[in-house]
Amino acid sequence: MDITLYRGHTPPANPDGITVVIDVIRAFTTAHEAFVGGARHIHLVATARQALQLKQDNPDWLLAGEVDALPIDGFDFGNSPWEMRRTDVAGRELVQRTTNGVTATLAARNSATVLVAGLINARATAAWIRQQPPQPVLLVASHPTGDEDMACAEFIRQQLTGEGTDLAEAMTRTRDATAAAKFLRGDHPRLRADDIHIAASDAGEDALVMQADFSETLPRLTCLNRAGLHDHS
Repeated sequence: MDITLYRGHTPPANPDGITVVIDVIRAFTTAHEAFVGGARHIHLVATARQALQLKQDNPDWLLAGEVDALPIDGFDFGNSPWEMRRTDVAGRELVQRTTNGVTATLAARNSATVLVAGLINARATAAWIRQQPPQPVLLVASHPTGDEDMACAEFIRQQLTGEGTDLAEAMTRTRDATAAAKFLRGDHPRLRADDIHIAASDAGEDALVMQADFSETLPRLTCLNRAGLHDHS
């Protein structure tokens, strides 16, 4: 299998293949938990201003995101899987703005298929890719320096080829990542250790597989396997 690993916000074009944009701490862990809670779609925007304008035009939509890891004034949520697990988002539409994962996803639109993943749904994402016809796979560790996203990319590669990082090591590298430290220390009331515990977990092959859909004016995330929903209550 033709697999390439890339780190950063501007992945190369992959017009004939599958691109997986990875953000473990925390964008796509948060998105996964929103979909588990029954969210319909998650719209992706580059700036907080865009998100706030969408909220004005669509008052029922919920805003989630961060700048410098902290919640944004006027948003309903931070970029927190812990918050998503404790909020009723069933049937709701969300808007997400994040520094790394969303930025890299918006830059990856020149791909035949764009998936997004955290470690929580990495096994499920790899299982879905294995079911597709052979094609180039680009694994994008969206944090420019974060080891957690590269560990997840290496784990997905291991799931696809048998060579790479195993799950236990990927979990350890997530907990030990530089980006995790401020959460584990509790540097801010909205930076919770629970977010890291969720980000470093694995929901198995029945986790949700998330795809970026660029067919609409506003890019959005959808689920490819809604039947995989599970209950965290």
